[in-house]
Amino acid sequence: MLLRKHLDIQQLRLILAFLVLTTICIPVFSEQQDANEPEDFFDMSIEELMEVPIVVSAARQDQKIGELSAPVSVITAEDIHYSGLTTIAEILQFTPGVDVRRNDRSRYVVGVRGLHSRISDRTLVLINGRFANDSLLGAPDWSSIPILVEDIERIEILRGPGGAAWGANASTGVINIITKKPEDVPGYFGTTTINEFGDSYTHIRWGQTQGKWSWRLSAGYEDFEDSDSAGAGMYKSGFPALNPLIGFDNYSARDFMRNWRFDTEASYQYSDSTKWSLGVGHSNFESGSNEFMGYNPQSDDKSSLTRTFARIDHTLDDGSTAYLQWYGNFLDRHIPNVIDRYTTNENHLEGQLNFNVADMHSISVGGNLSWLRATTTGSGNPNETVFSGDPYCEQWGGLFLIDHFEVTQRLALEGQIRGDFHNENEDDWSTRASVIYALDDAKDHNLRFSYARAFRIPTVAMRNSTKTSVFGFFNILPLEERLRNEDIWSLEAGYTGKLTKELTFSANTYYQRIEHLIGVNNVTVGPVTNSTFTNVDGAKAYGAECELALHNKKGKLSTWYACNLLETDQYAEGMRALWPAKNKAGVTGRLFLPDGWTFNTNYVYNDTVLGYGITPFDAKSFNRLDLTVAKEIADGRGEFMMGMSDILNKTNKVVLDIGELAGHETPGRIFFARLLLKF
Repeated sequence: MLLRKHLDIQQLRLILAFLVLTTICIPVFSEQQDANEPEDFFDMSIEELMEVPIVVSAARQDQKIGELSAPVSVITAEDIHYSGLTTIAEILQFTPGVDVRRNDRSRYVVGVRGLHSRISDRTLVLINGRFANDSLLGAPDWSSIPILVEDIERIEILRGPGGAAWGANASTGVINIITKKPEDVPGYFGTTTINEFGDSYTHIRWGQTQGKWSWRLSAGYEDFEDSDSAGAGMYKSGFPALNPLIGFDNYSARDFMRNWRFDTEASYQYSDSTKWSLGVGHSNFESGSNEFMGYNPQSDDKSSLTRTFARIDHTLDDGSTAYLQWYGNFLDRHIPNVIDRYTTNENHLEGQLNFNVADMHSISVGGNLSWLRATTTGSGNPNETVFSGDPYCEQWGGLFLIDHFEVTQRLALEGQIRGDFHNENEDDWSTRASVIYALDDAKDHNLRFSYARAFRIPTVAMRNSTKTSVFGFFNILPLEERLRNEDIWSLEAGYTGKLTKELTFSANTYYQRIEHLIGVNNVTVGPVTNSTFTNVDGAKAYGAECELALHNKKGKLSTWYACNLLETDQYAEGMRALWPAKNKAGVTGRLFLPDGWTFNTNYVYNDTVLGYGITPFDAKSFNRLDLTVAKEIADGRGEFMMGMSDILNKTNKVVLDIGELAGHETPGRIFFARLLLKF
C-alpha cells in the first residue's frame, strides 16, 4: 500500500510538471516568426483550420463548441493526418477522459470515463450520427469499421450521458465519427504506410463533382503481422494454477490482422432546397483468435460488415430544416472461441425536424424505428456460447425533443428529453437540462451547468446466452430474473474560455450516480465457477477534465489532464468492465516549419487500472510518446512522412479484458514511413 501510494504521488508530480512545462512553452511558441509558414493543409487554409469548431453531437444540430450543453472534444482531420496513425482506437487515446487499452494487435477496449470492454456498450459509437455498436455483443469491433482514416473530417467525443439526444447506451459518452463529404475531396488520392515489421496500410480515393452529382469512392487494405513476428508476444497467465487445464503451454500469439475496406458516398443536389445522399461501406476482416474463459481454439476470427444508408435533406420555405433517412448494418462474424458464427441484420428509419419558434428560440423534434434479426450457428464445440430463441428478433424506437432558448444575449437554456420503447426490455427515458451563461457579450467566456439522465439496456448476449467452458469449470447460466436497465444520473459544471485570440481553456467537472449496474454474480464451488448475468449494486463516479490549447498559423500546442474516479457500492463488484484510469494527461504539439516541413508529437499518460478482484491482475500504467516529421513534395500535392510511435516502450504489458484468463504482450516502439499523393 505504501509503495502504491508513493507511486501515485510520483505520477501526480509528473503530470503537474508536464502541465507547468507546457504552460511555460506557450508564450515561446506564440512568439515565433511568421516567415515561410504554409498557407494550406491539402487545399484547406490555416484560417479555416483555426475557425471555431462546429459540433453536432451535443444536440443533433450545429453548435459552436463554446455554447454546448455537454462537454465535447474534437479530433480534427489535421490531428489525425499528422499523427501518422491508421487505427481509430489509437487516435482516440490522446483525448481527455477517453480510456483506451490494447488487448492485442487488432483488438481494443475503448470507453469514455471508463466502464469499457470489448463486450460492453456503455459508450455509444456513431458514424455520421448512425448507430455503429454490435447489437449482439455490445461494443464495436474497432479494427473492422469500414472507414479509412484519411476520410474522417473529425471525431466528436461527448463526455457524460448523451441518451437524451441519441437514445439507449449513451451512458458514459458518445463517440461520433464524421466523414468527409464527397464535394470536399475532389480528385485522386493515395497513401501507403509501412513499418519496420512489414505491417502495411494502403488507402486510395477518387472524388468528383459533375453537375448536380458528387461522389467519393474509397478503398483500402490493412495487414498486421502477429506479435511474435513483431518482437513481442510473451504470454502471461492470470491464473497459473489453471495452466495445465487450459493448455496454456501451447498458446502462441496469433494476433495478425488483414482487412479489406471500401467506403462510398454520393449526393445529388435535386434543388436549392433538397439534397439526396446515399452510401455503402464494407469491410472484410480476418485475425487470429484469443483466449476467452480458458479456451483458445487457435483458429481465425473472420467478419464481413456492410453499412448502407439513404437520406434526404430538405429546407422549408421558412428556413426550417428536416431530414429522413434509412440505414442498415449487416454483420456476418465467426468468433470460434465465443460464438462459432452469428449474423445480425439491423434496419433503422430516422427523421428530424429543426425549426425556429423565434429569433433566439430553436426546437428539434424527431425519432427512430429500428428492428433487428440475429441468428447464431454453432459447430458443436462445448465451449461455444449458446443462444435461446434463435433466430432472435427485436424492435425498438424513440421520440426526442430538444429546445434551445436564448433568454438574453448572455443566458441560454437548453432542454432535451427522449422516450424509448423496446419490445424485449423495459421502456425508459433520458433527459438533459442545461443553463449556459456567457460572462461577456462576445461569448468568449461561458459557464455551463447541467443535469442529465441516461440508461443502458442489456445486450442480446446478456439476455439470451449460456456458456460452458473448459470441461464445465467456467459456466454462464440462464438468467434467474429479467434484467433491469442500467440508469445513470449526472450533475455537471463547466467553463469554456477564449483567453486570447489564439489561446483557449476549458474545464469540466461532474458527479454521477449509477443504479442497477448490469454485471455478473459469480458462485464458486470447489473448482467450478458459475456466473449469472444480473443487476448488481450501484456505483458513483466523479472527476474533472481540463485543457489548455494554443492554435495559430504556426501550429498547435495543447495540454490536458483528466481525473476520472469510480467507486462501487461493494468491493469487487462484478460489473463486466474495466475501471477508468484515475489520472490521465496528454500533450499534442504541431509545428509548421519552412519549406513544407511539419513536426508533430503526441504524448499520453494513463494510471494503472486496478483489477479489484475482477480481472486477474492490474492493467499497468503507461506513458506513450509518438513523433512524426512530414515533408511536402510535388508542389504541395504529395507528402513523405517518417515517424515513431510509442517511443518510450519496447513492448507493452499484457492487458486482460473481462473473461480472459491469459494474454500476451504487444509491440511498443515502431518506426514507420508513409507516402501520400493527391492530384
